[in-house]
Amino acid sequence: MEDKEKIKLSFVVSGSEIGGSEKMILLMAESLPPEIFHPAVVFAIKGAGKFTEELSRKSIKNRVFNLKANPFEFTRLLRALKKESPDIIHSFLFYGNLAGRIAGRLLKTPAVISSQRSTDPWRTKLHWFADGLTSRWADMIISNSHAGKKALAEKTGIPDEKIEVIPNGIKIEKFSAAYRREDFGIKAGERIVGTVGNLRSPKGHKHLVSAAPLILRRFPNVRFIIAGEGELKQKLVEQADKAGVAERFIFTGFIPDAAGVMELFDVFAFPSLWEGCPVSLLEAMGRGKPCVAFSVGDIPHIIEDGLSGLLIPPESPEKLAEGVISLLEDGRRSGQMGENAKKRVETEFSFDAMMRKYTAAYIGILEKLRNKVVVR
Repeated sequence: MEDKEKIKLSFVVSGSEIGGSEKMILLMAESLPPEIFHPAVVFAIKGAGKFTEELSRKSIKNRVFNLKANPFEFTRLLRALKKESPDIIHSFLFYGNLAGRIAGRLLKTPAVISSQRSTDPWRTKLHWFADGLTSRWADMIISNSHAGKKALAEKTGIPDEKIEVIPNGIKIEKFSAAYRREDFGIKAGERIVGTVGNLRSPKGHKHLVSAAPLILRRFPNVRFIIAGEGELKQKLVEQADKAGVAERFIFTGFIPDAAGVMELFDVFAFPSLWEGCPVSLLEAMGRGKPCVAFSVGDIPHIIEDGLSGLLIPPESPEKLAEGVISLLEDGRRSGQMGENAKKRVETEFSFDAMMRKYTAAYIGILEKLRNKVVVR
């Protein structure tokens, strides 16, 4: 394909820290087939942060705005997008979707694609109304989960056929331990139960802290690792202290390769309260880790209960503890479950498969819209 025929793609995202959506954008931006796409440009609209730092470190072109602090910066965003003149604007997260749709409409961008990344029970009626109202300016919406698609369609009235489901995928590779037990002061013989995620209410870390005393009653040598940063860190530390288990917890804060610490885990616990298609869960499964997760969002589509992981009722520290204990007690079962989890990710949630679907969606929507223009 000649250079002038290649697709110009711009991402618009409202996240400034690194969560699941930001991880996907980083991977997608550096993995677009160069024979089809120009290098992608990322527009971050909520200011600078670890996400934009990582974009720059990977030499991914990005522009930073802060519409939250100054809504009038939207005019700068418009000028920057107009200069890039993308064939496709692909937006992520609620405010990114609003900005991307409005910008695409004003600039008459050939194709505008929005994303639905979770079930978003935090939204008010006004949020859903705004989403539904501006969705007319999106040519396609890509949800990373069936649960997200269902929530979006039911809350906004957006037609099912306008929403395509493309699950997240992770790169399948030989993983090596990025960290050693000694890095965290963990002694030989101690078991490790861990999780990875931003320390925010939806991630449900408090339930893992509540489950800890029950787990320690059966396995007093367990250490708990919570990898991630966020506004709830101090509250979680205080909760662990109040429960008398603070010395068994390790809060790593932000670390560059949070997924790399998973290599140390004996069990991956995922107490998230709502999800679409969680990246950290896929990463743990891809590393062959036995996983225990609350049955929310598309997690029941990812984990085959009792085969490639354990599903438990949401917001139940007692059941979470039971699941973790059962895997720690039976090494053979947990090992087989980890192997099954890895195979499932390799066959159903690979990054290459995801990129093929996104590439086909990008090409398909442009061809559809161009043919529609010709018909007119």
